[in-house]
Amino acid sequence: MIIDFHAHYPKHDPDFPERLVELLPEAGIDRICLCSAGDALGHVSNQQVLQAARRHPDRIIPLALVELGIDAPERVDALAAEGFRGFKITNPRSPYDDETHFPVYERMERTGLPLLAHTGILMRFPQAPGVRVNSNWMRPVCLDAVVRSFTALNVVGAHLGMPWHEEASAMARIHPNFYVDLTGANWGGWRLNKTPDFFRYHFFWPGAWDKVLFGTDILALDELIQAKRFHDDMLRPLELPTETWDRVYGGTAARLLGL
Repeated sequence: MIIDFHAHYPKHDPDFPERLVELLPEAGIDRICLCSAGDALGHVSNQQVLQAARRHPDRIIPLALVELGIDAPERVDALAAEGFRGFKITNPRSPYDDETHFPVYERMERTGLPLLAHTGILMRFPQAPGVRVNSNWMRPVCLDAVVRSFTALNVVGAHLGMPWHEEASAMARIHPNFYVDLTGANWGGWRLNKTPDFFRYHFFWPGAWDKVLFGTDILALDELIQAKRFHDDMLRPLELPTETWDRVYGGTAARLLGL
């Protein structure tokens, strides 16, 4: 089973879920995790993500956006009860390792559901007055205290922490409950100038690729097929064993999601 662990549901496209489900076979993807990164980035609400998953339960897996610094810990319990299969965090109001966020992580850990965390430089978007965006708060190392404190919470750091790649890969090596994805722009983004040796350098230890999950990070339907092909072409020169390839492309995600 090929599982895209990281994709977004844009606003102003009411037929997006239906057309996405039709497109998945052509892209070579069986199931896709959809999430919002918030209204400011042009994404739908959590409820719209959940509704799409309920219409297509065999294809769409819903992840719930939790806004650190805004949402109360009890919000996590409510989202899990509604049927979300994991959580998403991005653009916190203070660093990920600010201990005021720890009650939220504690609730996440109790649910047994995985957490997809944006790591690295955040894309530019219009900011509301008084809202601060600080990519330094989303460095991979800002999740170090989190995964140490909540050892049953599985965290996936998106984008290999771009540009803090070494922090992200070191976190994946050291922490049993920290994983990464290699998502970027569908045309390549930060990955465009990376050679196979870059990935060999960062994932050098036995079992390293078991800590990597496939994702496309699509923001629109027309990005899906190109994003999947780019990811395939990026990894193919590494000549990973078939069983390792299968874990990257779905096996590890299925385990974290409890499928």
